[in-house]
Amino acid sequence: MIGPYRNHWYVATMSKTVADLKLDDEHMTVGIDDSMAEAARRLLTISGGILVVLDENSKTKGVIGNRQFLKAFAENANSNESKCSEWMEMDFLEVKLSQSLKSVLEDIEKRAPQAVVAVQEDGDFVGYFSPSDYQQASSLVRSLKGLKL
Repeated sequence: MIGPYRNHWYVATMSKTVADLKLDDEHMTVGIDDSMAEAARRLLTISGGILVVLDENSKTKGVIGNRQFLKAFAENANSNESKCSEWMEMDFLEVKLSQSLKSVLEDIEKRAPQAVVAVQEDGDFVGYFSPSDYQQASSLVRSLKGLKL
């Protein structure tokens, strides 16, 4: 990014990988066997965002957002007995922290998943690639392209 800082112009040196985005906001995690009631309680503690459903090994198994809660409600699910695994959305894309933002944006455009999650090289969950992260990544890629970096 180019911009003023304390009366000086600078060019920020930004990496072009997923690891450089702030991916620890706009989501919360929940266990695959947790109840939908517990999921609802957790989702209410964050403004916007989604729940990322993890197994006991920190691997992403799905995501739960408002749509999944509405579907469970419409089908009269008992929120204290229904498990997250029954209602989670499984159309998500996993991206590695080392992947370039350009390749991630291309993958998202090709596949159009319901959610994008970032994982370590071993597949352990590390963060949620939110719509605002997508906008930030797009802007960064455009800026770097314009600067020919």
